[in-house]
Amino acid sequence: MPGPGDGATGVANPIATTPPRRPGSVRRTSQIDIARDDEGGLVLAGAARDLRTNDTGGAVVALAEVRASLDYLHTLVSLQTSPAESGSAELVGTHVGTGFRAAVDAALPQHRERSTPLYLLLDELPVAALISGYALLYRGDLNRRRMDAGQVKADICSGWRSDGTMVVSLRTKGSMPVPYGPPANRLEPADDPISWHEIGPLPTGAMRRRRLVELIEGDPLDVYAMFRDTHVDSDGAETILHEYSVTATLDRETLELSRTVAEPHVLPWTECPAAAASASRLDGHSVGELRRLVGREFRGTSTCTHLNDLLRSLADLSALRLLLPPP
Repeated sequence: MPGPGDGATGVANPIATTPPRRPGSVRRTSQIDIARDDEGGLVLAGAARDLRTNDTGGAVVALAEVRASLDYLHTLVSLQTSPAESGSAELVGTHVGTGFRAAVDAALPQHRERSTPLYLLLDELPVAALISGYALLYRGDLNRRRMDAGQVKADICSGWRSDGTMVVSLRTKGSMPVPYGPPANRLEPADDPISWHEIGPLPTGAMRRRRLVELIEGDPLDVYAMFRDTHVDSDGAETILHEYSVTATLDRETLELSRTVAEPHVLPWTECPAAAASASRLDGHSVGELRRLVGREFRGTSTCTHLNDLLRSLADLSALRLLLPPP
């Protein structure tokens, strides 16, 4: 099995640990685990938690869980949520891809309006289904047959540019290079066991997306966010595929962002890091605009599909602002 550095990689400098919690902060953590079933479908299971921290410690203020089964075409076959929501049954039979997020908005509008942890998890399902293809790449399934560059959409993001590593490899070799990233270190600080919600081990062949969004009291408010995608190979080694962090400041009255900076930590292709500059385009925008703004305007080779999802998640800051402990 090739090791870290044997495949193409854009950057490999993972976060050592996520920052320590500070009094006067609220932190949302989430994870979606991505496994393949015996019929070629997917099982997507995850959890999210909001944790408020003051001078006396941390208090959980919200929890959510999802478990979704998808067939091999990524149609939603079953969905269980906690808290239970009758509206979630309307999503069964929907394709978990383009259009799924609009279906979630229609089925559970109250969760969208309140930017709840459950809404975040459901919003994550399409991208979890999207990155599940990397597990097939690691397993060798995608490269057992010759692939045609004409079958993929080029120039949709920095990594998939028409003159970039992936598309050129498809065009010239009929296969994709395998991005072996660095080993996945522990993100939780050793002295803060509740910094993340409880997350179990990841099975062989599975993938995981972890996300953190934190708002910290101040004038203006400080913002920290990050995400990490990992995969466990046949030897049981967990390696990092994608990892970004974002820092920003947030006006406590207007909820407008400023000084938004994205830092790439682990990315698979040499072209990927160029997308980090797109984060500054959020400056001057209210967080309430972000899901629509990013979906409409953050396209093409100056952007990254996965960074876009992290930027969209900053919309949750409006809900986290209401959870900040009293000054």
